[in-house]
Amino acid sequence: MYQKGRAQSDRWNSNAPAYDRFWKDFPGRRPRRVTIPLGLCRTRSIAERKCADHIEGLGINSTRHQLEATSSTTFKAQAELWLRSLAKRKLDPVEQTTIDTRRYALDKWILPSLGDTCLADVNNFALKELVEKMAVALSPASIRDYANIVKAVVASATDENGEERFQRKWNRKIIDAPPVRNQRQPSTDADGISAIIKAATGQYRVLYMLLAGCGPMRAGEALGLEIGKHISGDCRTLYIRQKAKRGLIQPYLKTQNGERDVDLCNALTEILRDFIGGRTTGLLFHTPSGAQLLQTNILRDSLHPILKRLELTKGGLNIFRRYRITHIKIGECPDFLQHFWSGHAARHVSERYTKLTENREFRLRWAECLGLGFNLTQAQKSPTEAQNGRFGRLLQFRKAV
Repeated sequence: MYQKGRAQSDRWNSNAPAYDRFWKDFPGRRPRRVTIPLGLCRTRSIAERKCADHIEGLGINSTRHQLEATSSTTFKAQAELWLRSLAKRKLDPVEQTTIDTRRYALDKWILPSLGDTCLADVNNFALKELVEKMAVALSPASIRDYANIVKAVVASATDENGEERFQRKWNRKIIDAPPVRNQRQPSTDADGISAIIKAATGQYRVLYMLLAGCGPMRAGEALGLEIGKHISGDCRTLYIRQKAKRGLIQPYLKTQNGERDVDLCNALTEILRDFIGGRTTGLLFHTPSGAQLLQTNILRDSLHPILKRLELTKGGLNIFRRYRITHIKIGECPDFLQHFWSGHAARHVSERYTKLTENREFRLRWAECLGLGFNLTQAQKSPTEAQNGRFGRLLQFRKAV
């Protein structure tokens, strides 16, 4: 505490401005001397109290700031601890698929920018820089999800009492992430599905028929089906127990409710039986060498060229799942059976006690009642006929809940 031009031993001058000077520590840098003006203070004790209030307001002497100033934990180290904790926690455990997705986001986008940064320095401005880099190549929805991963990693650092070590008040205006509006979810109607299937060839045609005509299944679930393990003897039920992703067979599914049985109508059963033929083992869909089909290759070699030729909106394999969900919803299928086939969680506690999903005959009757939804005769015509005109009408898809 001092007044300019006066020694500490001099009498306090109430008409001269007072100042306070102190050293402030910064993580990874040398301390810096800070001076703050206090204005006119009638006595030294008033100036001291005013200074103490100012420092307390800055939080400089708070336990949280001292901890941040002395912490050397990097964002990468904390991210590894956070990932390991996701699968172990008893409250709301995270499925392995979600953990894999978050691992990809960290390795691809987040750690290259924040990995070596001290966790104490990951704040609004650090996240803003990351968002600006991601905005060049990612969609607003992906940016939102990846930014939430950063926030979760920072919040996961706790002290011995379970309190957050680095409390943050995230500021949306500073971070300035693009808003998520009108998420793109391309789908099509029955005529469009028929045209796509008609234009497809070989095993791609059968794959598209299964995705659009039963389930609904996710693409990875269909590509993970193995003959002799996941198909009933009469070919009317598929057992969803694993999925194929990025060249690997993963013995787990996207959600806890993903493990289920999916039933087919008779028309689709005949197609599946003919496609299997005399095979008794191996993946249902595979490359000439017997290896797993990759979704990226399916899109590149088959679906995207077909959509372009038919002048339909470009989309992924989810267009078939969206079509099927819409079809069974319109078909007034019971809600609990919709959720069961789709791999969704029950919406009401009463659905947990409904045992009709364990009644295969009941499910098969509904599978036959719903049918394919698309025109199988039209879909089985010559693929060249699909090149003569535009098929299908783009629909605005609303996810069934």
